[in-house]
Amino acid sequence: MKRAYSSAKISSIRTRGVAGGLLLATLMGAFAAPALAADKVVASLGSVSVPDSDVQKMLDLMPPADRAATKSNRQGVENWLRQRVTSEAVLQEARSKGWSDRPEIKARVEAAVKDVTARIVTTAYLESVTQVPADYPAAADVAAAYEQAKAGFNLPATYRMAQIYLPVKPNDAADAKKVAEKAKKLALQARAGDFAAIAKAESQDKASAEQGGEVGTLPLAGMLPEVRDTVAKLKVGQVSEPVQAAAGFHVIKLLDQQPARIATLEEMTPRLKLALRQQRQQQLLQDYLSKLAPAERVNIDTAALDAALQKAN
Repeated sequence: MKRAYSSAKISSIRTRGVAGGLLLATLMGAFAAPALAADKVVASLGSVSVPDSDVQKMLDLMPPADRAATKSNRQGVENWLRQRVTSEAVLQEARSKGWSDRPEIKARVEAAVKDVTARIVTTAYLESVTQVPADYPAAADVAAAYEQAKAGFNLPATYRMAQIYLPVKPNDAADAKKVAEKAKKLALQARAGDFAAIAKAESQDKASAEQGGEVGTLPLAGMLPEVRDTVAKLKVGQVSEPVQAAAGFHVIKLLDQQPARIATLEEMTPRLKLALRQQRQQQLLQDYLSKLAPAERVNIDTAALDAALQKAN
């Protein structure tokens, strides 16, 4: 996206190498329910396809914060889809050659199913016995946690900006010169006239142009490196000289600026509540496990263990 700011740093869909990615996609395919007739195909490779319901299932399994980050990481989702269709194609070929009927493969599948079943049952049960009360934490607990840690809740200065963006052709010095001259003229016009109207008429970034050039409120770290110094020096209402970035020129107007500050209790309450609930659940889990299997009651036969370790050679 050719804008005066960079994409936020978000979590990507992580897999342990190509093999790990293929395994993840294969497992998700193996345990997915059949696609409904109304499903739309979002990715395909020959006879292999991924319906939109599978994408939704992937997102539904994620914690809310990870889900939001993944939804904004279009490239990561597309990479997952490529891995998914590739792994399904591999699976189809393996099955066509009778690989799933091999005794050693069947044994590994049965062991994997047993292990996954045990983990799902155990996890579900532990969640049931470590449920945190719905009204926890109390407002006083949240306030106390905020006061204890608020020195670390720093928010950077933010800048609300509008821009006029003009792209340049790659490796074309003549075009760059021509666009630079146009950008300079537009900057002069914008200082003397209606910036929003000029942005709507001239800016080549469609999304911000429709908003009168507005690109939102961002910290310096969220902007393109080329424009940071310029934005930091602008006063509210001021229009910059054209700034050249890799893909084009930006004429920027600073609409508003908020100094760095400490996040308020109200702003931090959702995150603090989540953290305190997770902390409480961990405490409940440790309490439960210490009662169910106290360390002093767990017997380990050292001789038998030594023998088992020797056999592993």
